[in-house]
Amino acid sequence: MERGRRGVAACAAVAVGCGAVGAGLVHAVLAVTADRQHLSVGGIDPGVLEAGAWGGGAALAAFLLVCAVLLGRVALRDRAPGRGARRTLVVCGVVHCALGAVTLALTDVVVPLGLLVAFTLVVLTLTLYPPAVAPAPSGPQVGDGDAEPVAQEAPEQGQ
Repeated sequence: MERGRRGVAACAAVAVGCGAVGAGLVHAVLAVTADRQHLSVGGIDPGVLEAGAWGGGAALAAFLLVCAVLLGRVALRDRAPGRGARRTLVVCGVVHCALGAVTLALTDVVVPLGLLVAFTLVVLTLTLYPPAVAPAPSGPQVGDGDAEPVAQEAPEQGQ
């Protein structure tokens, strides 16, 4: 079982890393194209469009590379990711799913298929490594029912 889940985490790291490189390249091509052809969308200055493409691509690629490193760390250590890493990987899965839906609407089936395979690997990694459960405290605790109930006497009524 350990070998299988390590392999899934490693494959997820590679897939997300390749996605980071692909997203960076697509945004770089978009930025260069916007600059060379002086593209303007809705009256926006072409320089702003170019800067937005560079900035958005860099941010997306950096986020996906961080996710790939987290997945690689999970694969190497064979331990569940911590809370922060788990939340980051959940966001990574949501991003892959949303991008898959958008690219399915705009392109052929091949690109969204790659994104959804990466999404599946991220989710499978998260389910194969369940979050660590805190150990139960030893000994009786407050509220465990260890105290005797207080008997209440009924008020005496006059006869």
